[in-house]
Amino acid sequence: MKHIKKKYLFQGPLPITNLNNLQQINLLVNNQELLKQKAKYHYVALKLSDSKEMIYAFIYNHKGKYINIPLPDYTLVYYNFAYLLNIERKNQQEILLSHLSNVETITHDCSNELFNFYGYASSYVVNLFTSIESFINSMLPDGENYIVEGKKRTEVYKKTQIQENVCFFDKLKIVLPQFHKKNFFKVRTPTNQHIINLKELRDEIVHTKSDSKLEVSIELFRRLLNFKYDETLGAVASLMNFYKPNYIEACGCNNDF
Repeated sequence: MKHIKKKYLFQGPLPITNLNNLQQINLLVNNQELLKQKAKYHYVALKLSDSKEMIYAFIYNHKGKYINIPLPDYTLVYYNFAYLLNIERKNQQEILLSHLSNVETITHDCSNELFNFYGYASSYVVNLFTSIESFINSMLPDGENYIVEGKKRTEVYKKTQIQENVCFFDKLKIVLPQFHKKNFFKVRTPTNQHIINLKELRDEIVHTKSDSKLEVSIELFRRLLNFKYDETLGAVASLMNFYKPNYIEACGCNNDF
């Protein structure tokens, strides 16, 4: 799998009508005084060099110099970082297992490889899962409510309340289908099973347990060694593209990193 195309929050042609306090500033002249005036309450539209699209940026005071900082698409940042971590994870796992197959004592190098493998693998899991959470929240429409009708009462959740109070799988299996009229989890498949497995492993990592017999710790490390990393990256891309076509795209460059 090649690395993905980088995208930004609120990327699109002008006028971008869904943003408050958006202002174009000519960056070809010295606008430090104007940026200083606008830094606290205003945002900036920057033109991408390779297209007619504009991107959203905020003004940041760096040691007295005002800089326009574009906002990347956070979902894609998490997904892309999981992709990069997986490359390093593969390398470390191969080196680790090769070394441990031929030693009777644990060397300093083996200790580093153990730490590195577990670090890359667990970070991959956390970042990839976070990309799904971020994506789900980004797909919640403004101004629409999620309604749960019970026998004795009806619960109404606004967008903020959905993000904060509805559990992950309810958002994934109930809320998104209610808003978008289709359900990625309508039928159980190997693809959506990878996402279920990712959630389970993420929970084990984030809430790492301890036991005197080391059984829980052994099982966690074993799961990281056996996890379907490449397949899960593909499954997450399929989920996102199901609700937002062509969202996860391979980069058009010839580099692979």
